[in-house]
Amino acid sequence: MKREILIEHLMGETRLALLEDGELAEMYTERMGQEKLSGNVYVGRVENILPGMNAAFVDIGLEKNGFLYAGDIMLDTRGEAELAARLSSQRIENLLHRGQQILVQVVKEPGGTKGPRVSSHVTLPGRKLVLLPTVRYCGVSKRIEEDEERFRLRSIAEELCAENGMGLIVRTAARDASREELSREFGMLRRLWEGISHLESHVIAPKLIHRDDSLIYRAVRDMLDEDTMAIRTESEEIAKILRAVAETLTPEYAGRIVRYEGDVPLFDLYRVDSQAEKALARKVWLKSGGYLVLDETEALTVIDVNTGKFVGKKSLSETVYRTNCEAAKEIARQLRLRDIGGIIVIDFIDMDLPEQRDSLLEVFRESMKSDRNRTNIAGLTSLGLLEMTRKKVRQPLSKQLMHCCDACGGSGHVPTYETVARKILRDLYRRRDGGVLLVDAPAAAATVLLGIGAPRGVSAYVYPNPARQGEDYEISPADMASLPKKAQMLKQG
Repeated sequence: MKREILIEHLMGETRLALLEDGELAEMYTERMGQEKLSGNVYVGRVENILPGMNAAFVDIGLEKNGFLYAGDIMLDTRGEAELAARLSSQRIENLLHRGQQILVQVVKEPGGTKGPRVSSHVTLPGRKLVLLPTVRYCGVSKRIEEDEERFRLRSIAEELCAENGMGLIVRTAARDASREELSREFGMLRRLWEGISHLESHVIAPKLIHRDDSLIYRAVRDMLDEDTMAIRTESEEIAKILRAVAETLTPEYAGRIVRYEGDVPLFDLYRVDSQAEKALARKVWLKSGGYLVLDETEALTVIDVNTGKFVGKKSLSETVYRTNCEAAKEIARQLRLRDIGGIIVIDFIDMDLPEQRDSLLEVFRESMKSDRNRTNIAGLTSLGLLEMTRKKVRQPLSKQLMHCCDACGGSGHVPTYETVARKILRDLYRRRDGGVLLVDAPAAAATVLLGIGAPRGVSAYVYPNPARQGEDYEISPADMASLPKKAQMLKQG
């Protein structure tokens, strides 16, 4: 698979597009003053204790307080008896008190009416390692599948953890790395944690004491590897920053930083914006003629698979199976591209053969392997629905780039013209003793009104106003001397 990264920096906005075989796979946006919060470390102040939810609200200096679960609080281990008591009754009121200062890290971005979710278990990512300074745990990325290599890396990690009393996760980029390389990066991350710990005791809450790296830095740290052909950017300034970061973190790939100097804008050349627009559509067409329908709700995302225009060639069973397999691959791409997290339910087309269902599940699992977010595929239910979860860190692309429709309030539906017209008629009837009235209404609703007529006892004129939309209308006393030219008398029905 050919992977390329494009970075555009324009007027305080940085955009990153990850392409796989020329197709947009992931997209990230960072705007000045709206940088991501996840990964930031704060010294916060406990504002409220919520025993009923076993959680607390923590003021970290943002518009909305952070939400801290009891299970996300690092316990004080200075005394074994005290620790045992706290572990047996891990209630929020036993762990925190109002006004207490506490070190927390944002683990989930704020969204809707909710503030950010925070945890006192800090994680500090590097190129090859993730430092877990508050827990003693050693893990190796599941993408490193060779048993011998996993054992070697785990042994090194456990040795480093034993020496320093911290935890580590070995990232995929650590494959074939020497002990010296891992030890050097571990030392850098440990010094970063020591600096954070020092600041914690010298600041007054709420205070940001560590900001996670910028989108440009993360592009090199998390994405530049042997599978990435190039990172391209039009900005010489950004190219210099990328090269400097690459020389520090991954010098063997620094030569893959490319300054683009063509006349056609980089994102236009690779059709990034047109592909992103399709990613925000409710209906996504498949190459075969089938299509997906994606509906994002507050609690979960539902994806429906349809055969559409695809009629197949052999049999209904084969047509359904092929459509489902094509849909599975596209759904995996859409989840990454839209950055959809939380609970996801997929309604594939019903298949009668058990072997086809097993094969489809395997196709989907294989397609999801390229997703860097943690996923859990629960499998197919008795109703044929595939249930899964995907870790939610940021708001989905639709929430980042779009806002709720003023006309429909986010429902996707508005009243029919006749519904609006009859609402106006009921309003007119209530004012039947108010003399001659003027209805200033949307043109389509006004046309329906004129076709229905006026309720008995109502005298009114209707003005079809092209500037009004939806349910926007106004009824006022008619000034016969200054009626709008296009106003018409509403005849008695």
